[in-house]
Amino acid sequence: MKHILIVTSHFPYYGGEQFLETEIDYYCRYHNVKVTLLPLHTNKEMREVPLCARVSDFFNNQKWEEQKMFYTAKAFSLQYIYRELFSHFPIQPKKFKIFLASASLLAFYRSAFEQFIQQIDPTDDIVFYTYWHNEAAYALQSLKGKYGFGLVSRIHRYDLYEEVRPYGYMPMKRQFTQQMDTLYTITESANDYLKRTYGFNQDILVLSRLGVADHTICAMPTDKNILHLVSCSFLTEVKQVDKIIKSLKIIASRMKGVNFSWTHIGDGILYDDLLLLAENELSNLENVKYDFVGNYANDEVYEFYAKNKIDVFLNVSLSEGVPVSIMEAMSCHIPIVAPNVGGIKDMVLNGYNGFLLSNECSVNEIVASLKNMDFFKNKEIRKNAYKVFLEKYDAKRNYTGFIENIMSMAK
Repeated sequence: MKHILIVTSHFPYYGGEQFLETEIDYYCRYHNVKVTLLPLHTNKEMREVPLCARVSDFFNNQKWEEQKMFYTAKAFSLQYIYRELFSHFPIQPKKFKIFLASASLLAFYRSAFEQFIQQIDPTDDIVFYTYWHNEAAYALQSLKGKYGFGLVSRIHRYDLYEEVRPYGYMPMKRQFTQQMDTLYTITESANDYLKRTYGFNQDILVLSRLGVADHTICAMPTDKNILHLVSCSFLTEVKQVDKIIKSLKIIASRMKGVNFSWTHIGDGILYDDLLLLAENELSNLENVKYDFVGNYANDEVYEFYAKNKIDVFLNVSLSEGVPVSIMEAMSCHIPIVAPNVGGIKDMVLNGYNGFLLSNECSVNEIVASLKNMDFFKNKEIRKNAYKVFLEKYDAKRNYTGFIENIMSMAK
């Protein structure tokens, strides 16, 4: 029996990793495989998981915080720690604190996984799949030679880019560029970054995009002289939703013959501030309507797209990975306007399925893009949005191939 052990941060407990909600269902299509979800952190609320997946709360009983000093000391018995120190010598004091925490976690996970491996049925063909390439993945890489299991990882954004980390420091990663079967990236640019920055070998790097299900929804555009734009995000500073408000004020003042409608899906700490800003900036404009509808569950988002005419999906975030909100919109034939940050340049092909803004995403750029009303309503452009979804972000295609690949690595 092939046994896939999926190491997550929280999933199936709440706390992110929403792509796994879609991915996990595809494992049930295979009868010669069993799946164990192994979250490193748990909380009170848990998502439903399919019957083919078992959830192990092994790490719920492993208390790193209470034994941090012990594992920090234990870490110095590992050769990887000295390689890291020597490669960054003399290490800056602020970075040294980050290094110690990472070293302690590595030693902790190494000890815990050795205990866990003893509980696995020895007749199973095993592959560990870590959803993040972090200290848990490093620990398994350090044990792979001893136990001979298959090992693959995904890598996303926070576990990839040094510049998004405090003091631009990603501890330990350069020590773990091998000792695994495959490292799956989710954007084309990630492969080059891994080779250039950390020295990964191209042989273990494989592009495997994330995806969402095709709900076969074809959202229609609005009538002439109407522009309905939709945004979907948490209301936090990094999402820069205030720029949408400022852009709407400018374009509505210039194009008074057009009725603008904006729907924002999502809640957050800036909800009251942004609602007040919208009232101050937009309420006096007769040709603008706006609606903050709050949080929607995933099925409610698709229901909204199915029942409403929508011209364009707008993202103006300062920082992104590979936004699921853009995938969902494209799957419903909705063109995109978004900045060139994170993996968005793989999603938005400028002039083909939307407009790719600069990473600065200025208000003037947003206004200039939204003026192209005929572009957003064009049948071919809307078909192109769906084509990009099918080619790159269709869950059925992406996850079927991915699962078959990792099954072949079970040892």
